[in-house]
Amino acid sequence: MALKEKLEKLKRLDEQHKEPDWESYREAWKKAIQEIQHTIMDKWFADYQEKGLMSFDIVPTKRFEPYIGEYVTSILEITLAQNRYLVLEPVSGVTSEYDGKLEFYMRGNVFKKVSILREIISENNYHWIIAKSYDMKDHLELDKSQLEKLIDEWLQ
Repeated sequence: MALKEKLEKLKRLDEQHKEPDWESYREAWKKAIQEIQHTIMDKWFADYQEKGLMSFDIVPTKRFEPYIGEYVTSILEITLAQNRYLVLEPVSGVTSEYDGKLEFYMRGNVFKKVSILREIISENNYHWIIAKSYDMKDHLELDKSQLEKLIDEWLQ
């Protein structure tokens, strides 16, 4: 195959490549943020709230990002005793390696911070990863026990 034919084939393939539906992606991203916030508040840590050990606040925030545009979402603030705050903040709906990124941190302490990353598995299925560093060995499936373990470390 001559170079011209190869280039024409590449161009045809490129033209067939459908641009993502960024509006649908943005809505799915917003929904995923709400779901993880409610999972934390209503499933994983509801018993802590009932005992007065934690309280939750949802703070609306506006974001603007390349590709997905402007949208309104929310930050989850978790208040602990002695005026300690944990924050789950949406950072980006599109990253180079994952399909969304949240930062989870203890307010006022730069060293107590992790990334929570969304990875889309299929059209209607995704999971969350907690990343303590860039090293893939420090990327774990996010669940209640991992989040509790992390908060426990931060409170020491």
